[in-house]
Amino acid sequence: MKAYPSYKPSGVHWIGHIPTSWGVKRLKQNTYLKGRIGWQNLRSDEFIDEGPYCVTGTDFANGQINWETAYHVSEERYEVDENIHLEEGDLLITKDGTIGKVARVVDMPYKATLNAGVMLIRPTTYSFHTHFMYWILVSEVFHQYNEYTKSGSTILHLYQNVFERMTFPVPSIEEQTAIANYLDEKTSKIDQLIANKGAQIERLKEIRQIEITNAVTKGLNPKAPLKPSGVEWLGDIPKHWEVKRIKEILRPNKGAIKTGPFGSDLTYEDYVDEGFKVYNQRSVLDSDFESGEIFIDQHKFESLSSCEIFPEDILITTRGTIGRCAVFPNGASRGILHPCLMRIQVNPSECSNSYLSILINHSGFFLEQVLYISNATTIEVIYSNYLKEVKLAIPPLDEQFEIVKHLEARMSKIDQLVKNIEGQIEQLKEIRKIEIYNAVTGKVKVA
Repeated sequence: MKAYPSYKPSGVHWIGHIPTSWGVKRLKQNTYLKGRIGWQNLRSDEFIDEGPYCVTGTDFANGQINWETAYHVSEERYEVDENIHLEEGDLLITKDGTIGKVARVVDMPYKATLNAGVMLIRPTTYSFHTHFMYWILVSEVFHQYNEYTKSGSTILHLYQNVFERMTFPVPSIEEQTAIANYLDEKTSKIDQLIANKGAQIERLKEIRQIEITNAVTKGLNPKAPLKPSGVEWLGDIPKHWEVKRIKEILRPNKGAIKTGPFGSDLTYEDYVDEGFKVYNQRSVLDSDFESGEIFIDQHKFESLSSCEIFPEDILITTRGTIGRCAVFPNGASRGILHPCLMRIQVNPSECSNSYLSILINHSGFFLEQVLYISNATTIEVIYSNYLKEVKLAIPPLDEQFEIVKHLEARMSKIDQLVKNIEGQIEQLKEIRKIEIYNAVTGKVKVA
């Protein structure tokens, strides 16, 4: 690659300078833009198993149409609007929902039309190639134009009368073809590198999970004699370990397991600007007990005193993202459980909070048993009567601390490796974006 001999201002700030031999056009010049108009909207009961294809934005995959996922409509429905009959080589862009997803019509197996939410782009003269236009629309040229036309508001729809005014750089047809082919090859290599690194991350996560599972079921001594646990999903465990239900490792006091307020006991009308905190699911998922803006006054706090949270309580999410936990820290503001949380108080002579937290958050055994006990394939809420019956392999306390120390070190190391690879993926994505922008605006000469 090298630079063009000379450049000139494009007159468009998001394009910058372009090669002297290039021009600029608005999309509405020599371009056919069409979409399904409102009165033609299809009903879901009109989709059938065969007939002309009806393409939606959900059928876009890797810049093309996944014909296997596309719906079909009747011949009569297809004939309603010939303006949106697709042709090989057409370019499509989503105008609702996720704005700006782009796909080329390639290897169309049968005649096809559009559903609502998608716009058809087709040149009416030989001024641009849709393959080149595809790369324009996935580049910063379109992104910056889209940002410019938002005028500070959140755009929920790509309006044709706005989109058609987009200005883009136009080299010769031969150069357009060369640029499109170059970007096909270049981005394919980058995408493969990204996929490879994604596979590395998945493998590291698998290793992480295997190490956790082995540690909490077999311990750290591979030569330790084993015995049947009596629990199918635990298998054999070290002879000196015990299998205990969660209710057997709780403090003997009343309220050692407690769900958040029920129904009308806590409503939005009870919330005030300051006072005692109501800790919710977000607090647990982020392990963040400083943020949050939900409060109740002292009178309400006293009436819900049974739901108060104390340092070292383990809080478990019971709705939405279920089965995640965090230990309530010393020094956190006084507060109560939100209805989506449950509190358990562990007997420190039976089990350490850190060990139980690893079992709940990372082993997989916790949710697996909740599902089994509740006799369900999926659950939306964890109830205390399910939770207290969950069986866990419990080693002696000193061994629990050793396992926690070992796993925290290993998880930290693996998590850092994952973070490093995620950073490499972001760098590759940035390189990909720059490569596309430089090629379609003539910052580099690719042929």
